[in-house]
Amino acid sequence: MNIYKTADSFSLSNQNNKLVIDAGKGIKLSFDNSVISYIFFSENSFFLKKVVYNGEAYNVSSPKPLRLSFLPYKNGQVLLIDSNESNIGLSPEKIFCIVNNDNDNDNDKYVTEIRDYPEKRKYSLAWFDPGSGEFCSIEKKLFVYRFANNHFYGFDSEQNEVVKLDIGFKEVWKFSPEFTSKRAKQPLLYDDKVLLFIGPKEESRALVEGRGKYSFSGGVLVGLNDADGSVVWEKDIPNAVDEYKLVGDILYVVSLHEILLIKPETGEIINSIDTQTTKPFDRTFKSSIYVDESYIYYTHYEDSLILIYDVLSLALVKRVELPEGYHPKGHNFHDENNGKQYFSLANRTQYVAQGPVLEIDPNHLDAKIEFEQEPEISINMQPSLDNGQEQELLITLKSKSLDDALRFGEIYTRDEAQRFSHNYMGMTFQDRPFAPDSNFNGVIRFVYSGCHQDEGIVNQHLRIMEKRFSNWVEKEGFYSCKDKQQFTKLVAEFKNG
Repeated sequence: MNIYKTADSFSLSNQNNKLVIDAGKGIKLSFDNSVISYIFFSENSFFLKKVVYNGEAYNVSSPKPLRLSFLPYKNGQVLLIDSNESNIGLSPEKIFCIVNNDNDNDNDKYVTEIRDYPEKRKYSLAWFDPGSGEFCSIEKKLFVYRFANNHFYGFDSEQNEVVKLDIGFKEVWKFSPEFTSKRAKQPLLYDDKVLLFIGPKEESRALVEGRGKYSFSGGVLVGLNDADGSVVWEKDIPNAVDEYKLVGDILYVVSLHEILLIKPETGEIINSIDTQTTKPFDRTFKSSIYVDESYIYYTHYEDSLILIYDVLSLALVKRVELPEGYHPKGHNFHDENNGKQYFSLANRTQYVAQGPVLEIDPNHLDAKIEFEQEPEISINMQPSLDNGQEQELLITLKSKSLDDALRFGEIYTRDEAQRFSHNYMGMTFQDRPFAPDSNFNGVIRFVYSGCHQDEGIVNQHLRIMEKRFSNWVEKEGFYSCKDKQQFTKLVAEFKNG
């Protein structure tokens, strides 16, 4: 089992000028050295790189600033969007997400929710056909929704009702629960039924000893007739639902420490698993579940656990305890080429690289958890090259791989900027020591060596790295300790040979 640290942001394009871009959920891509990286996207450019995904080669770059963009899926495969044809005339930051995961009748329509559209503080559902250029929208906010068989299914939190809309946004039916809830889970489709959890019934938030505590309970799991919205079955869930997955003929429901196995046609509980995990202090960090043909994977954030059960016997096969400071957030990706599973983690030990990914090979569950091998690196304070009375931070990194140098270089230059810089908010991160030095002049000198690529190419990437650091540090607000009006800056150098 391997833990890979994150790079910051990418956009992907292939030779046919097609883009694969994401709204922040992240995907994993197989690099030429077979290392899997967890990737997410932002407005900043990065460096050129080739990757291979689903057998197709891509170049990595950011051709223009993108505040938010999308990555549609269809049956686990990335759907490519031609950047020249899919411009619907909306600024990217208004697009929440693209949902096109279950629509078998029309694979060309991309569905999105748009904020501040058609005017400020408004929300609209919309679909776009990149082939014809046709665009259609309606002012309506659904808390969660699914687009399948040319219909929208979702929960309208303002009206407290489940609705089904056709492709023209005309209401087919609606269902109102007997209690008021502001939330629901995304609807699932099973044969002629619509399954979803509506709830919780009760919620509470409080600040306890400086920590935010959120708890909730109650709600109902319902099976509705897809034709008219009538109730086929209904089941109270006292502890509410953290997550559910429909796999074959079983609905797997996570409710605190329980995994319930439910018949989707009747709502009958056919089995359950007591995970014997603790009740979380803050239920914002929910438990999650993923099921494949062999195993049930249950994650518990607060206990820093991934529990793996046999899908047939329900016996506990493996208890994965994560290193201190690392917490599982849920399943992220299944690589169908090698069969490995990838889970998103939260890293509470670094200010940067907070979203690593854990790789689990189902064929080798007894493997130990290991961190990916990092380049040779040293971090020390030294007298400033410009003024010996001041201190600057020297980070040296040696690696044959320019890609690794840039990725880990970004992680450590930013991480140490947070640790040693002045910040007007007195910012710290979890229990990691915050160590500003009054003599730190705000210069981080990054010296890279060990690469045999053309010096001009390496220096080009280092200039991009400096620019990205500058954009980041202005946003984060880190300053020299000697001159608290001067932003911390990065000076990146290449030492050839």
